[in-house]
Amino acid sequence: MFEGVEVERLLSMIDAHDFSADHDLDFGAARIDAIVAYERTIRAAQARQLAQINALYEERVVQVPFGSGDPALSVIGEVAMARNVSPGAAGTQFATALGLAELPQTSAALEAGRISEATARAVVRETDALHRDDRIILDAEIADALPGLTPGRAARLARHHVIALDADAAHQRAERNRADQRVGLHPDVDGVAALQVRGPAEQLIAVHRVLTTWAKGLRATGDERSMGQIMCATLVERVTGISHADGIDVEIGIVVSADSLLGADDSPADLDGYGPITPGLVDDLISRAHRTFFRRLITDPLDHTLIGRDPRRRRFDGPLNGFIRARDRHRCRQPGCDCTISDIDHVLAHTDGGPTNSDNGQGLCRRSHTLKHQPGWNITTKDRDTIWQTPTGHTYTSPAPTVLTPRRM
Repeated sequence: MFEGVEVERLLSMIDAHDFSADHDLDFGAARIDAIVAYERTIRAAQARQLAQINALYEERVVQVPFGSGDPALSVIGEVAMARNVSPGAAGTQFATALGLAELPQTSAALEAGRISEATARAVVRETDALHRDDRIILDAEIADALPGLTPGRAARLARHHVIALDADAAHQRAERNRADQRVGLHPDVDGVAALQVRGPAEQLIAVHRVLTTWAKGLRATGDERSMGQIMCATLVERVTGISHADGIDVEIGIVVSADSLLGADDSPADLDGYGPITPGLVDDLISRAHRTFFRRLITDPLDHTLIGRDPRRRRFDGPLNGFIRARDRHRCRQPGCDCTISDIDHVLAHTDGGPTNSDNGQGLCRRSHTLKHQPGWNITTKDRDTIWQTPTGHTYTSPAPTVLTPRRM
């Protein structure tokens, strides 16, 4: 119904169509046509957004005020806050934008809605080691085959052509990626977290097979736990060296409302570094801990943020460091960023007279800390908020996180 229509006309046509009139005749086929048309519109918008990011970068490179800084980092930071996404997500989009600019046919397929942004991103990622001329050759060879492929299949197709064009470049890319090893912790729901490991495939395959084999063996001997429960407990035990996964000695940083502490209500508690948990889970954690340490964290009675002392020292260390990390919920204070804090930063630089206290301190991830010092960026404080002003003059507010959400009566 909408096939072949220009993207600019799709939205108005879809919105104007009376789908209820088609229901008895096509069992919703017209609605599927509309979904496909919306998808084409989304893909076209993504292509144009990527083109704008690439153009912004090209302009910033030649702007004199940015000559001493990193224009790529500056653009990534600005895009992250404009889209309210993490710097990591903005960095991925930035890399896709630059790579797609050198793959004109793949870019055209995305703007026409024939491939998804994920497919285009997969091709860019697989071809980043190629020389620019080889990219253009590969682009011409695979563009017609991309429509209909999943991102994984598109990546394999591109990888095949990359190796055929330049095996050395493919090997260098593999070495670079294999060296990029990391372990990340990602909070999930209801007191659960996910541990994500990135490393050489053969090593992680070996880890998974050992855990699987061990779990199958225990299940065969009558262990009633699920495979996943056994594998998770075994991983914790072998990494930490303890004899039982529930026996970890922990220091628990928990913020609990006074009413909940006294049993007057069931308001959520807050597990430091994770987020809201149930009062029952708090009791369970404490009962299973070998040793438990409690630190009193004082909250503002009006806005429920943490407040702290004013030590006169150069470095944010000791209790002040721990307080700022707890106050900022262990997450970067750059607007839109949810990365783990790596640095405690002076909002107003210490060399400019900025005091080393909680009001002038903020937790930042490493990328945001570097971004803050790029030319054209200005970060100030207002009450307990930090205000980020970008080189284009846009401003974004990072409010101090509330520790506990008050119950509505």
